[in-house]
Amino acid sequence: MNDTSVHELAEYEWVETDGRLAQLCGEWINYDTLAIDTEFMRTNTFYAKLGLLQVSDGNSVYLIDPLAITDWAPFRQLCEDDSVEFVFHSCSEDLSVFLSHFGFLPSKLFDTQLAAAFLGLGGSLSYAALVLELLQLEVAKDATRSDWLQRPLTATQLNYAALDVEHLLPVRALLGVQLEAGKLSDWCHQECEELIATALATESEAAWASLYAGVSNAWRLDAFGATVLQALCVWREGAARRRNKPRSWVVKDADLYEFAAAAAAENRREGKLCLPLTDAALARVDAGFLKRNRNALDDIVAQVVENNQARAQIPAGPLDARQRAQLKKLQHCVEEVASSAGIGPEVLARKRHLLSFVQDQGVTVNDAHWPQGLGGWKKQLLQAPFGKVLGAVS
Repeated sequence: MNDTSVHELAEYEWVETDGRLAQLCGEWINYDTLAIDTEFMRTNTFYAKLGLLQVSDGNSVYLIDPLAITDWAPFRQLCEDDSVEFVFHSCSEDLSVFLSHFGFLPSKLFDTQLAAAFLGLGGSLSYAALVLELLQLEVAKDATRSDWLQRPLTATQLNYAALDVEHLLPVRALLGVQLEAGKLSDWCHQECEELIATALATESEAAWASLYAGVSNAWRLDAFGATVLQALCVWREGAARRRNKPRSWVVKDADLYEFAAAAAAENRREGKLCLPLTDAALARVDAGFLKRNRNALDDIVAQVVENNQARAQIPAGPLDARQRAQLKKLQHCVEEVASSAGIGPEVLARKRHLLSFVQDQGVTVNDAHWPQGLGGWKKQLLQAPFGKVLGAVS
């Protein structure tokens, strides 16, 4: 690394009218790539509030004011044109903001952080670190935590926002050359497509049914309690979105768990749950939460009792010694396979994927059961070596 320099001032155009945005979108639809970033605030809401949209077409940088623009139809047409590739750095939060603010996603994207991970540059490399690595330029990050909903934005904020997209297209070009040289382009593009699919799935109500497994101590519940907790988490997710409030503002995980545990305990003690649950049974649950939501909570438990045949899977608990040994062997296997393929292990398989194989959750190395997120090219690389590893551990 040599001759690093600080790029202090960026040139940009401020866009705050529907007419100018429409004009630009009409031009951008003829481009192959556009660099995109968002600045947003999420302090007391479920959905992030978009404060700024940044675009670079390789010639100029544009800072688009979402607080002033009212007609996003031209931008939607641009996003849905799959001939234009949208280049992001670490796009998961940006995609979430796109869905909540615009209601749509780009049809085609390229994530420079993901590409860097493929090339072994690191699994979570920051934009500034990647620009320094590839372009030998230092990018200031002194406005990251500022208020992007204030108007007017400060000169520091505007400069920071412009720089966040100014270097993305040159970085993308360099990464593209290296991906092609390593014959990794197809795999990287498949993973970029998966980022879009994952963002869409996260907003689907069907995905809410798995949220309960992430609640601390959920594994301590029996099947009835796990089913109550699952239903409570689905209810909270809907409430948080309707009210546009953080999940913990609706109810904390601990109170959901205690309610489910109380229901499970009463169900075991009585042999059949009697509703409503008594105040004594719910003594460990926040009183204010109960007072505000008691009718809804009783209805949720009643539905679980009524649908007696449907039971949620009890989440896996802490790993035992045998499982820890399996996990360690699988992690070593991933590192070896990734090294042979010339890619970073982070893009091949993460710990959460490997846990599926060691926690006895019905996942095996056969075709019928394979963890979500490890399909396609990853499965082709990992299925045979995983079979040897899992077969070797007793």
